[in-house]
Amino acid sequence: MNDFSLIETMRWGPGTGIVRLRLHLARLKRSAGRLGFPGAERAEEKLAEVLGESLPPSALSGISPSGGEIAGDATLVKAGSGLISPLEGEMSARPTEGGKAPHAAADQSPLRVRLTLSPSGEIAVTTAPFTPLPENTIWRIAIASTRLDSANKLLRHKTTRREIYENARAEYPATDADEVLLLNEKGEPCEGTITSIFLDDGTGILKTPPISCGLLAGVLRTELICTRRARIQRLTLGDLRGGGLYVGNSLRGLIKAELISA
Repeated sequence: MNDFSLIETMRWGPGTGIVRLRLHLARLKRSAGRLGFPGAERAEEKLAEVLGESLPPSALSGISPSGGEIAGDATLVKAGSGLISPLEGEMSARPTEGGKAPHAAADQSPLRVRLTLSPSGEIAVTTAPFTPLPENTIWRIAIASTRLDSANKLLRHKTTRREIYENARAEYPATDADEVLLLNEKGEPCEGTITSIFLDDGTGILKTPPISCGLLAGVLRTELICTRRARIQRLTLGDLRGGGLYVGNSLRGLIKAELISA
């Protein structure tokens, strides 16, 4: 029996509903199928049940059957779905942790929405207030001594088994680093503890490591690849030092970053 649950952490915004919902649902269903978790097909219904009681109709505009095709490293989204939103202005802060707060939507404030799927198929949805960061925010990125194992395929799924990320985060106090980057056993940059990584090398297309390096198939990362704003490429620490570094996830969007340790 698995001792972990699957997670999707999403952002709800007034007038936009749940951002990248189709991609979140596609990832959840793909992971559930590969790991043998039942119940993923009820995720949309559960979100509507929890959010629909207190959110205006526009909040549920993104909730629709998850289409698209799985192709190698990314989920290909059908054109015209309307569920891929622009990245500009999406930089967001770390969420306020806490319990269920569905009625916060009455104030039309952004929300962090967390959905978990247990090995037995139980789904839980909680919400918490979410506050955007200023657009000129730059995150300080440190390098962890903790290493990822590229052969561990569980790293490709978002789960509650987060010990390795927590250990890496604990190597630096929050006052010294906003995020911590993990390398694999070959010394290749993989991902942050809560973010995917992207390199701007001046070509106009961001570069991001392949999941075969040992990393999560992030939803923001998938969107950027599918919209041809990013492509897959193995990176080195030298690459990150010589180019423009960004980190991000679907909750926070794309955030400019700088290495403070390498």
